[in-house]
Amino acid sequence: MRVKDLRPTNPAAAPELSVRASAAAELLRLIGVLVDDTEEYDVGPERLAELRGQLSEEHLSALRALDGGSGVSFHVLSLLGSDLPEPAGVEEMIAALEADPGLGWRLLLAHHAHQDQRPDLELLEAVVIGRDGALATLLDDLECASELADEVSSLLATDPEEHGQRLLAAIRAVQPLWDSVAHESMHAINRDVEYRQSQIDAGKTVAEIVLAATNGYELSEDPSVRRIVLLPSFWIRPWLVVGRRADAEVLTTVVAEEFLILPPEAPSPALLKLFKALADESRLTLLRRLSSGPISLTEATAELDVAKATAHHHLSILRQAGLVMIGGEGRGSRYALRQDPPAVAAQALAAYLQPHRASSLGHRDPEEP
Repeated sequence: MRVKDLRPTNPAAAPELSVRASAAAELLRLIGVLVDDTEEYDVGPERLAELRGQLSEEHLSALRALDGGSGVSFHVLSLLGSDLPEPAGVEEMIAALEADPGLGWRLLLAHHAHQDQRPDLELLEAVVIGRDGALATLLDDLECASELADEVSSLLATDPEEHGQRLLAAIRAVQPLWDSVAHESMHAINRDVEYRQSQIDAGKTVAEIVLAATNGYELSEDPSVRRIVLLPSFWIRPWLVVGRRADAEVLTTVVAEEFLILPPEAPSPALLKLFKALADESRLTLLRRLSSGPISLTEATAELDVAKATAHHHLSILRQAGLVMIGGEGRGSRYALRQDPPAVAAQALAAYLQPHRASSLGHRDPEEP
């Protein structure tokens, strides 16, 4: 006879959640947006062209040379904002990079090595903070690899301190532009931080706050993640960036639209994203498939018979619209319906039309019945 213990076990403690505003992180994200050739950002191509026009071609070329033209490197470097000393501003970041010129290079190397399926997070964090012997251990590991990602190979061909000097020069070149637009982003970011902090103080669960702040990102059940850090961003909208620092998952979230300054009659960005998501046959096909249960990126790719990058793009747009949530990490990620699309679309459109209808009804011609 076997005896089974049916007593409930203690669930794993939820990770600690914090939220912070970092001007340093936002400056780096602005650079990332400016060098990204895709321009798929809510601020729009006209605004980006206006900002680029305030930088010399020499400076833009130097920024692109540091990154490769995708913006990814600067978005990864913005993770520094999660643990800079308060107020996590540009001066604090410059001081950190001056004291340790190789810091940015090591952070990028650790990030790309992790993406290249090397999940020894303890070693990668030891590399970032410059612990003795850690970098040599990682380099030995990389030398044994049969194939390296292009980003890793490119970094290994660059001197860490030289990279740090170029990064500092890039930040200083963009700083005058940043000073002129900082209020545009930091005002909204500070309001978002205050709101998220009020949710934390009110006792909302970590999962609830993260799901709302990320518009559909479900936390993984990874026991090594003991902290969640939210770093709201204005410039990176509508994208979500997920990074890792030691025992912390760092989420670059988009500033909630209620904290943006928009023309009173303009449709909300959320409404535009929703109907953009629905106005595509491939995305409707994915929604129909998702109605029967969660899917992986591989399954979405097969469903649409497209490249994996194209399927990921469609799923990202559905998440931005609040229709799909993503859980898991890397190859284990799963996508599921978050809300009922017809109901969400009807409610969103009604909310936009209702004030106009009320105004029209309140100003009818006196001769009308």
